[in-house]
Amino acid sequence: MRSILLLFFIAMFLVSCKSQQKGDPIDVNEDIGTIAEDELLTGKVLGNRKKKMEYVAVKLVIDENTCMKAYTDKDGLFDFLINPGKMKEDSYFEFVYKGYVKKQVPYTEIAKSGTVTISTKGEVVTRTDYRIYYEAIRSCKDEL
Repeated sequence: MRSILLLFFIAMFLVSCKSQQKGDPIDVNEDIGTIAEDELLTGKVLGNRKKKMEYVAVKLVIDENTCMKAYTDKDGLFDFLINPGKMKEDSYFEFVYKGYVKKQVPYTEIAKSGTVTISTKGEVVTRTDYRIYYEAIRSCKDEL
């Protein structure tokens, strides 16, 4: 009788363990290159006489529906946590600061060099336009 009960409990245990296995099996042949990891893209904004520019509004336009935002710190540095696989050929950065010309730079240029110099020569952004832009890019994402 004991041996029958023991066999019964073992059988129940095995059946219950087997029924707990759920989900899809892992495909060991899956191409690991298709899984892209996020990267930290950093850059620096300089003004006249290589001055480090603080509070520059930086917008990364991925496509017509997606953008990211950042603002430079006291050392003129900004960064974005991006997935390079989601970048488009025509993705670009916009740099806006009062008293300077609005500048657009292709994503690929920033990815290579990281440093941007903005200029006061040309049609400069007014204080009001800068504040409007600064607030408007808050609707962009912090991460992609």
